[in-house]
Amino acid sequence: MNYPPITQHGLIGDLHTAGLVAMDGALVWLAWPRFDSPSIFAAILDHVRGGSWRIAPQASYTSTQHYEEDSAILLTSFATADGRVELMDWMSPWEGPTSEHDLFRLVRCTEGSVTLVGRFAPRPDYGRAMPRLKHSDSGLTFEAHGELLALASSHPWQNDGVEATLEVTLQAGEQLCCVLCSGREARLEVIPRELEMTRAFWSSWIAHCSYQGPWAELVRRSAITLKLLTYAPSGAIIAAPTTSLPEWIGGERNWDYRYTWLRDASFTLDALYRLGFREEACAFFRWLGEQGRRHGTPLQIMYAVDGAAKLTEEILPHLEGYRGSRPVRIGNDAYHQRQLDVYGGVLDAAYLYEQEGSLLAPWQWAVLRSEIDFVCEHWQELDQGIWEVRSPAAAFTFSRLMCWVALDRGIKLAEQHGWDYDRELWQRTCAAIHADIVAHAWSEAAQAFTQRYGADDLDASLLVLPMVGFLPPDDARVRSTIQQIDQVLGEGALVYRYHSEDGLSGGEGAFLLCSFWMVDALIAIGEVEAAQRRFEQLISYASPHGLLSEEVDPATGFALGNYPQAFSHIGLINSACRLAEVVSKDTATST
Repeated sequence: MNYPPITQHGLIGDLHTAGLVAMDGALVWLAWPRFDSPSIFAAILDHVRGGSWRIAPQASYTSTQHYEEDSAILLTSFATADGRVELMDWMSPWEGPTSEHDLFRLVRCTEGSVTLVGRFAPRPDYGRAMPRLKHSDSGLTFEAHGELLALASSHPWQNDGVEATLEVTLQAGEQLCCVLCSGREARLEVIPRELEMTRAFWSSWIAHCSYQGPWAELVRRSAITLKLLTYAPSGAIIAAPTTSLPEWIGGERNWDYRYTWLRDASFTLDALYRLGFREEACAFFRWLGEQGRRHGTPLQIMYAVDGAAKLTEEILPHLEGYRGSRPVRIGNDAYHQRQLDVYGGVLDAAYLYEQEGSLLAPWQWAVLRSEIDFVCEHWQELDQGIWEVRSPAAAFTFSRLMCWVALDRGIKLAEQHGWDYDRELWQRTCAAIHADIVAHAWSEAAQAFTQRYGADDLDASLLVLPMVGFLPPDDARVRSTIQQIDQVLGEGALVYRYHSEDGLSGGEGAFLLCSFWMVDALIAIGEVEAAQRRFEQLISYASPHGLLSEEVDPATGFALGNYPQAFSHIGLINSACRLAEVVSKDTATST
């Protein structure tokens, strides 16, 4: 087994965890039972030691992969010289706490005759454990992470104690059925019911999507992907379901994204809200308020999905990494960092959320008010910024900008509802931040608002200036900043985050969220045709299933970084909504 391109994998999940299935029928990533739990299968990070579960034709084949309509049911179709089979992978979504988890694999022969071969090789704890497979009445059992897992199968697997193999020939109309589960007995008879329940869940959920624009299929797929990154028991939203997929092949920029960054989750809520989804915001702000009660304020920038605050970073030297990209990391030491921008993202999402009515409870407002009071006291301090640089802290313009957003949205919320707050302090601080940015972030030499005070380096995060309402889109400095970022950081439709020193060696790809921000910025300044051309180019980097990685190598189009990435799907949704809105207005005006 080699390492297929990142975009040749489909995502399945149950709102507790998620897995990746390659187009060769191999389950190559699955943390169990939670997103941030140790993996059972991690062949995407080491094809020898990581473990995988593959089912595929024995003979040469071609394969394609797509989802069943607007669902998270993944279909991999194989065609051989003698017949065709379709592999269906899914996990049954659970919207609340549960000790039961299951994963289903169903292979149907749709034409002719096909001999299938299978290899079941779980390697718990990121490949650090070798389980003992035992026979059971329905199939196999093994222990992983303190749980007993069971594999039931309609056809027997040959077990040598550390892995199991299968060979079976299916005729047209016949099928192979497997279920892997924990927390209960593995039973094949539940498969039809679980399949229909899963179909009904996704059909009901996506029906709330209000988007009617020209890229509806991609937007719905992005929404489903963001939902799959939601941890249902708590309402927390993770950045990506994987760890250590590299930002550059062979490089060291390999991080664990299976946690909840307050900023990323807030951006996700904003995107889902645009599409008509409300329940996710309700659950997240309940979770956020609970963290304020549990840990006190100020909140740290990120937590585990259950609210745990300590996310100690660890290197796994026994894994070679995707295509040899070491190190493989679990945990994320960025939880120690100060990133002052996070408060603006949270308050912006809260403001949008509250426009539905009086949805925030008094105790939740108390947490948010405390965060804004913290901003008033600390906004002038240095931090690591949105990009979590591992170089010395600096006065990052985006951080100051989002501190202003926190004050601006907080004041509007308080005034709108008559909530208690320090009016004089908040209004004075809001005005002071605005004046400070205008005075110190603009560079005459760069003809742009720059990454940090006292430097001429550009940063694509400043593309959001007109979107957050800091300055009007027709301000000459805003237009110049957009143009300079495009000239210096742009590579075709793609945009890099920055080119400045960040304390790490090696390169990285262009950042898809920043590339979509450029689309939004161009719309804001009235360059709609250019924005639409860029958008069309950007969506060409999606996988065959409509999934997006974090970054792209502009030279090769190769996907980089953890996958699928919430940031990228957020960018796609927001840009599609903005484009659809302006195109609709132009059409209405012309008629």
